[in-house]
Amino acid sequence: MSVIRPFIISGLILLCSDNSYAESLTFSGYLKSYALAQDSLTIESMDTINNDYTIAGNGQSQNALRLMASYISPEQGNFELHYEVQPLYFSNTEFAKSSGGLGATISIANTQYRFKDFDALMSEVGDNAVILQNLDRLNYQYSNQYGDLTIGRQVLSFGSSRFINPTDIFIPFVIQTLNQEYRVGIDAIRYTADIDDFSILDMGVIIGEDGKKQHSAAFLRTKNSIAGNDIELMAIALDDAWLLGGGLERAIGDFGFWFETAFMRWQQKPVDNNLDNTVDKDLTLSHAPTLYTDDYWRTSVGSDYALNEDIILMLEYHYNGAGSKDTSKYHELAQQAPYQQAGVFLLGQHYLIPAVTWLASPLMTVNTSAFYNIDDRSIFINISSETSWSDNLYSDFGVFLTHGDNLQYQVENEQNQLQFTSEFGAYPLSIYASLRYYF
Repeated sequence: MSVIRPFIISGLILLCSDNSYAESLTFSGYLKSYALAQDSLTIESMDTINNDYTIAGNGQSQNALRLMASYISPEQGNFELHYEVQPLYFSNTEFAKSSGGLGATISIANTQYRFKDFDALMSEVGDNAVILQNLDRLNYQYSNQYGDLTIGRQVLSFGSSRFINPTDIFIPFVIQTLNQEYRVGIDAIRYTADIDDFSILDMGVIIGEDGKKQHSAAFLRTKNSIAGNDIELMAIALDDAWLLGGGLERAIGDFGFWFETAFMRWQQKPVDNNLDNTVDKDLTLSHAPTLYTDDYWRTSVGSDYALNEDIILMLEYHYNGAGSKDTSKYHELAQQAPYQQAGVFLLGQHYLIPAVTWLASPLMTVNTSAFYNIDDRSIFINISSETSWSDNLYSDFGVFLTHGDNLQYQVENEQNQLQFTSEFGAYPLSIYASLRYYF
């Protein structure tokens, strides 16, 4: 892939010299910069012999340059290319070593569902900075009266829920990701056909790393509109699991309503552990990855209501059958198949998610949401505002507030073993501001 990289970068640079070489060839992109401050985390000792351990606070500068090219031809089809470079700075070198795990706010391309890919790490700059890269879209689309065929790296997202989608298992965003404008692209062959004016048939194959069966998948989805009800049914087959799910959206009076559910059945096969370690090297998880054998349901149901033309209220309940009511099992969950292969990221079972969107002015929007873990009574609150300064320039300000019991550790066999006592108590207080420019 290192041979291909210079040609792609050179092509995008050439496109930069003009916004449009022809009527069907266009270039666009964005520049984004996030300044993020994260508070320290205290890990309490479970005995009276050892002292509490502290993960130092962290200041980050997250930057992104995304270059996008598209070619549209009614005769030859459409081509799409997106390439992104992310220079990142971390004041805490432990965060620089790994951008996943506790408090992670960066969405990194996962090669699991990509046939071939660049190394995500382009360069290390000293001990505190890295430059990441992501060839996020590279696809060809052909359309005719029968349907649309898309081949290559593209986005696949499913579901009707507003916050947690049980049927959306291919690299969804976690709740604390800052830049959620573009979902991570995966390699697939997808065909979508209009059955009639009110229904579609959608099918495809995901070609994973090196074309291996254990990293690949297939899906079949249908969506119909019947008497004001938008109904979605789907099936997904992985190498060692399958999913059956569906959803419903409709209006009930002045309220919007949605329901989405999925059942996942797993075969008894070992899974690889890709869990990132963001804490001190002397703090380890107390169990190795185990064979995953459980089947589970995941369900989301919710409603929204426009209080007036400026304020929208939302409420969603989510059941996560892959999670646990027992906080002592949280550390094991992140290593298991649903979290490694099927897009699950919440650790508990029952969640209540209220949210408010307020149009403060024609140029400013304020959003507030809260993820409340009913089982361990911890909470994650996201408050953010977006301001439009022009058609091309935007700024954001936000804060992640968390409440819950702290992480704990105990010494076993001369190693410090982590123990969760709540889910969101393990998240740091975070404050961020950003500036976004589109061209």
